[in-house]
Amino acid sequence: MKLEEEKALVEKIKNGDERAFERFYRMFFPKVYKYAYRKLKNREQAEDVTSETFFKALKSIKNFKSRENGGLDIWMYVIERNIIRDFFRKNAGVSILPLEEKWNEKLNPVVDDPYVTIEKEEIDRIVKDCLEELPVQYKNVLEMRFFKKMTLKEIATALDKSVGAVKVMQFRALKKLKELLEVRLNEQ
Repeated sequence: MKLEEEKALVEKIKNGDERAFERFYRMFFPKVYKYAYRKLKNREQAEDVTSETFFKALKSIKNFKSRENGGLDIWMYVIERNIIRDFFRKNAGVSILPLEEKWNEKLNPVVDDPYVTIEKEEIDRIVKDCLEELPVQYKNVLEMRFFKKMTLKEIATALDKSVGAVKVMQFRALKKLKELLEVRLNEQ
């Protein structure tokens, strides 16, 4: 979204334009929900975090200032990241998987070739495990870059670092991830 469009949209939301907020919601809901679900791995909790993110955004939009190098995207990411951090602080050590998700995991029929399904699940598990082993700053950079599809400039703004520093972090994160994957795959 261009800076002028963003400013106009924010002004409309500030003035109580419901259609402008609806557009804002439709534009950001998929990104916010996917990020929350990826972090929490729980549908209900991801929905709660998504809802709280939009509530806080609407409540504090009067303080929002558009910027050239990342406006609403970065602002929403920072709000959501803080909500998720608070969630993990409050729920440290608690692991809750809803009954519905437990049953779905057990009862979903295997539609594809079972060998392909098992192999894909194994690769997904190995990659996720390796991502979890990365230092937090590396993991965050990779998530923002490859899952949230943020530009280097947007990541730099979100992390309050230079673009060069983000490039170095991304390079090191990918190198470390490659090393971890090679070790895991050689163990197989």
